Amino acid sequence: PFFLRSSALGCLRFGRREQERKRDKHLTRPRAESMSKASTLPYPDGFYVHSYPSGSRYEGQWKGGRKHGQGTYTYAGGGKYVGEFVDDKRHGTGQYTYPDGDTYEGEFRFGRREGFGKYTYSKGECYEGQWLGDRMHGRGKYTYSSGKVYDGMWAEDRPHGEGHLTDGVNVYDMKYENGSVTMQQLAKDKNKEAGVGNWASETMSWWQATLSCQPIGPCMDKRVDSSKR
Repeated sequence: PFFLRSSALGCLRFGRREQERKRDKHLTRPRAESMSKASTLPYPDGFYVHSYPSGSRYEGQWKGGRKHGQGTYTYAGGGKYVGEFVDDKRHGTGQYTYPDGDTYEGEFRFGRREGFGKYTYSKGECYEGQWLGDRMHGRGKYTYSSGKVYDGMWAEDRPHGEGHLTDGVNVYDMKYENGSVTMQQLAKDKNKEAGVGNWASETMSWWQATLSCQPIGPCMDKRVDSSKR
C-alpha cells in the first residue's frame, strides 16, 4: 500500500540523515571557546583577570574588550602562554609551555609561531631558528640528544636545501630535498687529520645511523592548543 511505501521511504531517509549526522560529528572537531569571544567582554582598557567557562584563565592587559599587551593565558588542558597579545591573538614575543614539558620561546604572528624562535623538547633535543606558519622554515639548527647537530635550511618542518651535519668529530656538507638526503660529503674529519682511527668505516656506520633519526620531531603536530582557547 501507498502508506507503507511512504513510511518505509521515510525511515530510509531518516536513517541516512542519522548516518550523515554521526559521520559529520566524527569528522568535525568540537568547537571550543575562542579568544575572539573576548570582544564581548565589558572590560575597559587596563589590567584584568578573566576566567573562562572552559577552565582557561587570562590575566593581563586589555584594550577595547580584547587581550592586548602583556599577559598570561593558562589553558584548561595544561598549556601556558606568557607574552605579548595583539587584538586577542598571540602576537610579538612570548613563551609557550606544553603540558608534556616542551617549550617554545620566540616570536609569534597572529597566533602562530613565526619569525625566530627556539623549541626545546622535554627529552633534551631542540630546534633554534626561523619559523613560518607554525613550522620550522628557513635557517635553523637542530641539536639531538646524542650531541649531533644539523645546521642548515628547512622547509615546512623538514630539512630542505643545504646545510652541515656534525657529530663532534666529522663535519658533513649536506643537501636535502623535502627531508630526504640528495647529497652528503665529508667536509672535515679530525681523526683523519690526526692519523688515527678507520675514518672511512666509522663515517659510513655513523651516517647510516643518522639516516634513521631525521630531525622531524613531534613538535610538528603541536599548534599551541589553538582549539582549547
